[in-house]
Amino acid sequence: MSRYTITMANQTIIADSEMITIRAATSYTSRASLLSIYRMTCSQSGTSTSQQLAVRWGLKASAFGTFTSTTPSPVVLNGVASAITGSTSNAASSCGTDASANGAGTLTVMGQEGFNNLNGWLWVPTPDEQILVGPDLTFVLQLQGTPTTLTGWNATLFFEEIT
Repeated sequence: MSRYTITMANQTIIADSEMITIRAATSYTSRASLLSIYRMTCSQSGTSTSQQLAVRWGLKASAFGTFTSTTPSPVVLNGVASAITGSTSNAASSCGTDASANGAGTLTVMGQEGFNNLNGWLWVPTPDEQILVGPDLTFVLQLQGTPTTLTGWNATLFFEEIT
């Protein structure tokens, strides 16, 4: 089992921020070709003012944004490195956090939930609800709208490399 986290910590975001993106390999030839998303979080530490917000997640096919290159961390201490690498451009077999510019491509929304920024948001699916991201697909976790405070945002995506 190869499980990893992608973490965005204490970042200043933009409106409709694409907080985390991960793109599988282009074909079934590596460990990065089939990914299972099994947990996501979003929270804010930059304000004490309550605000109701929403997150949404889904697949994006093209016109990707510009991200901070973020290397996935193994869940197992001293575990093997992920086949997914950090990238600023959302290349195949890569991931990134904290978009400085969202891409113009359409997000096919798979889910959306509201949350309060002071409580944060946690999504832990049952096994049947886990999302599988196949070859050459891009999965995005996005904050919907523009929060009154753009600083101090955190997000984490937990995934497993299936093949």
